[in-house]
Amino acid sequence: MTTRARWTAIAGGSALAALVGAELAFRHADDGAFPHLNVYEADGALGTRLRPGASQRVSFHGNPVTDVRINAAGFRGGEWPAHTEGEVVMVGDSQVFGLGVEERETIAAQLARETGRSVINAGVPTYGPDEYLAVITRLLSERKPATVVLVVNASNDFFEVETPNTERHRVWDGWAVRKETMPDEVTSFPGREWLFRESHLVFALRRALYAPPEGAGGGLPSEGGVADLVSLAPTVVAGDGVAGLKVSVAVTQAAQGRLRAFEGLFRQRERFLPDWNRDDDLALQAFDQHNRPGDIVYERDAESGRSVPVTAELLRKAATVRTTLVDRARLWVAEHPDAAGAAEVSALVADYVKAEAEAAGLATQVEAPDVESSLSGMVLAARYRCAASGAELLVVALPLDVQVSAEEWKKYGAEPVDMTATRALLTDLVTVSQRVGVRAVDVTAALAAAEPGAFLDGDLHMTARGTEAVAKAIASTLAEPAPLAQPLAGLPVGRSRLPSPDEVEFAPEITVAGSTRNRCSTRRLREWLYVKCVGLASGFGEWREGSSPSLRVLDAPLERAWAQDRESTRLLMPLLPGREARVAFAWPRLELGAVADGDSPPWAGGRREVLAVRWQGEEAQIRFEPVTPEDRAAGNAPNAACLPDGRTSLPWVNLDRGCGSTYADDCGAALNCGLGSGQQPPVCPEGEAAAGSSGWCYRYCSEAAPCGEGVCTPWQGAQLCM
Repeated sequence: MTTRARWTAIAGGSALAALVGAELAFRHADDGAFPHLNVYEADGALGTRLRPGASQRVSFHGNPVTDVRINAAGFRGGEWPAHTEGEVVMVGDSQVFGLGVEERETIAAQLARETGRSVINAGVPTYGPDEYLAVITRLLSERKPATVVLVVNASNDFFEVETPNTERHRVWDGWAVRKETMPDEVTSFPGREWLFRESHLVFALRRALYAPPEGAGGGLPSEGGVADLVSLAPTVVAGDGVAGLKVSVAVTQAAQGRLRAFEGLFRQRERFLPDWNRDDDLALQAFDQHNRPGDIVYERDAESGRSVPVTAELLRKAATVRTTLVDRARLWVAEHPDAAGAAEVSALVADYVKAEAEAAGLATQVEAPDVESSLSGMVLAARYRCAASGAELLVVALPLDVQVSAEEWKKYGAEPVDMTATRALLTDLVTVSQRVGVRAVDVTAALAAAEPGAFLDGDLHMTARGTEAVAKAIASTLAEPAPLAQPLAGLPVGRSRLPSPDEVEFAPEITVAGSTRNRCSTRRLREWLYVKCVGLASGFGEWREGSSPSLRVLDAPLERAWAQDRESTRLLMPLLPGREARVAFAWPRLELGAVADGDSPPWAGGRREVLAVRWQGEEAQIRFEPVTPEDRAAGNAPNAACLPDGRTSLPWVNLDRGCGSTYADDCGAALNCGLGSGQQPPVCPEGEAAAGSSGWCYRYCSEAAPCGEGVCTPWQGAQLCM
């Protein structure tokens, strides 16, 4: 070897030794940990996924170093055990994953100890509502769990409802970065990803070269803004559902109109909200970070993103807008009638008011809900997918740390701000979940009781003390009975609103065996059967004119109405495929000179026949037939209808389904209610819900609470005796 070659080798060896020494020094200084996860792979459907078999040490803001390992399934922890009875799958983002705590300290591990059940940790940082549904769908198929716990993180999930992870994150050398920071091209060379992912020396050089610019932490457009929080439209889950639960997940036309007006007003908000700070003032139209590894090297949050104070401010503004938007717009128009845009804003206010009135008075809808959540669609989709697999769902509303305690502001160097109004996002989510029969819990109180010390220093993630408090709250909720699902607004496929008297009187007549001899008219309008029977001709020893028949329901859907006066008896009921029905009619036998005043016992002699509905496939077979001995003792007579002053007859009504009890002292109101007009709905007692095509009251039912009357029937996501 020449002297030149020898010195070159020595210099190269010295340089290599220096690099190795520097790497070891920086690795020792970092205790082998990075401030962010770098175990990601790109995923075309989910944006990111965790690399199976990867491991890493993590530490940020001076918090203790924790070890992370990824199993073969692509989730945190060791290899999953075989499925066991009562297994729980927990889905969420970095809070469920457990950034900042050890495996044994995650919510899932704490819940397993609390309940004695196997709990699978399926939390993945960067994930949001779309990805939660994908993970739930996958694990329901692979694991068949008994329970799915879905943890909603207030720090970002409400902002991400309409933005999938594929539009939020990219993977850069194993690190997950917001899409705006990712370069268009990355120079490839052997060992690049290992070098940029594993080298503490390279990380230190990057951190030195890329100091945080002014405004860092303000956020980027992909993270969403106030507009994502004030939207009241639940995602329409087309095709989601299973037999018995398949419902039309859509708001009513009036609610849709109200939503369109609300969103129109939101777009005009700067006209009448002069104190409004636009999203770009909060740095959502952020500084140029393109091709800058800020999300890798800035130790701002364990999940790189906007700062907690900025997120808190967005939550506060959204809460304000949701509650004051329409009132502020109306006031502005009154004060500035000639201003530019006043006519447009006034029209939007009028549209909103009109739609709100229509929603309150729709004859075929249940009462409009008083709360809504932008995550309603996600909850419904998760519920139906769980039900299809025989699993139950529990939703956890997880607050931002500064929503839990004002003391948490200190670690961000910010003045405390009242976050009380922002709690509506969490409480509305819980209410909406419970309304559709899903267990739900807001863990704010549990975390507040664990303070101080429920959250990490300088970061929003929970400590082991915080995850334990959440696990205990979840365990307590699992021990309680699941709420009964309330029926959603709207009508299921194949059902229509209760027809008006005029509609059925002019509906096409259908052929029913025995209707002619009984002087009955039988008509069908959509799925509704209308039967009108009159008294028979008078004569010596024969039927007396005006002796309209009585009826006794032997077996028929509870969603029915009837009326009887001196001229006729009328019955309206739905023809439901597979649901047979039997209704007995009786014409009293009156001797010459008797008065048909309704006092004669209708079952004490005379003509009796049963209107029977049977099904052959999808075809209804309807006929009058003789009564059987069993029919004579069976059935219930409908409640007698009151007649307002001056009226001798009335259309069909139903006073059995809450109308008679609600308006016991007001005959006119009771009749309006019994007609299903929606203008005077019944007040349903506890254990019943307003449902059906007319909004009458029906009792909740389940396997544990069978029906004493009627049949336990799926109706818009609920189970009711109908």
